[in-house]
Amino acid sequence: MTIDASPNVLTSVASIMAPELPLILSLIFGGCCSNVFALEVIVKDVPKSGHLVTFGQFLFVALEGLRHQLEWGEGLLPIRLKKTKVPLSRWMLMVALFFAVSVLNNLALGYRISMPLHIIFRSGGLFTSMVMGALVLRKRYPLGQVVGVGLVTLGVIWATLDNAGMDNDSQENAGSTAEFMTGIAILVVAMILSALMGLLQELTYKKYGKQWREGLFYTHFLALPFFMLFYKDLVANATIYSSSAVAPLPALFEQVPVLGHALNTLLPTPIHDMLNRIQIPKLWAFLALNVLTQYACIAGVNRMTAVASSLTLNLVLNLRKFTSLLLSILYFDNEFGTGAKMGTCLVIAGTVVYTHAGIRQSKTSVSSREKTN
Repeated sequence: MTIDASPNVLTSVASIMAPELPLILSLIFGGCCSNVFALEVIVKDVPKSGHLVTFGQFLFVALEGLRHQLEWGEGLLPIRLKKTKVPLSRWMLMVALFFAVSVLNNLALGYRISMPLHIIFRSGGLFTSMVMGALVLRKRYPLGQVVGVGLVTLGVIWATLDNAGMDNDSQENAGSTAEFMTGIAILVVAMILSALMGLLQELTYKKYGKQWREGLFYTHFLALPFFMLFYKDLVANATIYSSSAVAPLPALFEQVPVLGHALNTLLPTPIHDMLNRIQIPKLWAFLALNVLTQYACIAGVNRMTAVASSLTLNLVLNLRKFTSLLLSILYFDNEFGTGAKMGTCLVIAGTVVYTHAGIRQSKTSVSSREKTN
């Protein structure tokens, strides 16, 4: 079932509330937002732990997805991997891009990039995707979408400059500015690679069908050997994680919105007492939470591609980013100056204009097809 595009944004939002989507929305908003929260807890203690976080996410998704890719075989191998519907060479190219984007996005947090800026900056990927689509696929975009992308891009630039200004005011040495600009450069490269990956994925799905479950497994499984490049970094961070403060799980997760309340009030007393006996280093606990919520987030997004239009998905993901931004500001008291606030407003306005223009274009396309038929 595909949700039809509606004539305006309000009806589009209403369309995603169909009975089959509450679980998907819970996975996206609950999983993605909790993931951002857990990640910020980690990087506040160990800023340069991006490689270990990415490895944990990839390993879990690969192991969980393995059960969907196995089948009974014959001869010496009673169980084997299913034959892929998409050539492995195509998956390998996508793996290289996906791995690079994931590593770079997490790595940027170790270079004085605040979480709000990280979220806002990644919203600027619309501009990169539009440019790539026009250059590579010769796509034409309606004026409304171009305006929307322009507003988002301006918002990202404004927020970036404001954050850079606060960084210069609050730091005494010039090295901090260089470090910040390194983080910005990393995010720019990640944005370009992400746009290329999106185009490759679009072309792959057009040719071979939406093999999202196969793609989810192979883009994570085939990337695991790449982490050997960061072996020393992984071991060093694992040592730091193991030396972090040890506490019972309920005590650790009390600082997590909703989750802490649920553990303390909703769980039966015997289970709560059992969890109190489980003591674990703080950083390992939050890494586990980050990995699980990342999987929930990915699962929600991939499920939604099968039941909703791309416009509806785009709207939901941008609303999710905005929710994550608010959580980051409210719970971590992140600096958020006037320029960053105005930049955020432009990002939101641009998203609405972009989505509305796309909805109108879809409605026009549907009307044209109906007249033709």
